[in-house]
This record gives sequence, structure tokens and C-alpha cells, in this order.
Amino acid sequence: MGTIFVAYGGTPAERTTVLEFAAERAAASGDGLFVYHVQEAGDESSREIRVNIRECVEGVAPDIPLEVDLNVQANPSEDTNVSTQKRLTDAILEGGREFEYVVMGEVEHGRVEGFVLPSMSEAVLDTHAVPVLLVPV
Repeated sequence: MGTIFVAYGGTPAERTTVLEFAAERAAASGDGLFVYHVQEAGDESSREIRVNIRECVEGVAPDIPLEVDLNVQANPSEDTNVSTQKRLTDAILEGGREFEYVVMGEVEHGRVEGFVLPSMSEAVLDTHAVPVLLVPV
């Protein structure tokens, strides 16, 4: 049995879509889920996020192993301010674990947005370290 890494981010609807998809895949394959969320200051409470994740997974596949990691950066300074892309790729590559694959949402952006906004999925794809399954959201 392996573990599927789930990048949990975006709007609540996007999060639910990605997490339900990953839970269905985990139930079908006998894998567990490792759900990772980069929590920015002002984001929902850690407790609220954990409850939402557990309720979503239990509604789809209550018997699969589930681990949740909330990466919280409360008061970043100039020296410790690390991009969300870097924090996400570090969680995948440097956690001392091997993942079967990564499940994450893919949001369509226009030309200007695509040029200006950094892409989380591109950052993970650029690592070439683990297969990535993109869920349209």
C-alpha cells in the first residue's frame, strides 16, 4: 500500500473536488492519503481545515488511511518568506517519504494571469520527481 500526496488549496469548492477525487482513487487502489495545505496567515483556522478534510474523506472513503499536514507560516519575515510553490515542492521532495503520485487542482488562467501568477502545478511538474494527476477545477 502506498500513499497519495494531495495538494489541498484553492477555493473550498476546488478543494472538495480535488480531495474527493483523490479519496476515490485511494479507495480503489488501497492507498492512503497525505493531505498537504499551505496555510497563510488569515486563512481559516487549522481546526476548521482539518475538520473539513476529515469530513470530505470520510464521506467518500471512510476506511482509507489519512494524514494531514498544515504548513503554517504565521508571521513571515524577509529572511523566512518562502514561496508557496517552494513550500509545496519541499513537502513532496524533502519529507522523507515516497508518494505514488500527486493529486492537485488545475485552474485555467488567461494569458495575463498565466504570466503574472505563479503556477503551483507547474512548480510540481517541473520537479520531474513524482507523477502528477491534475484535476480540472
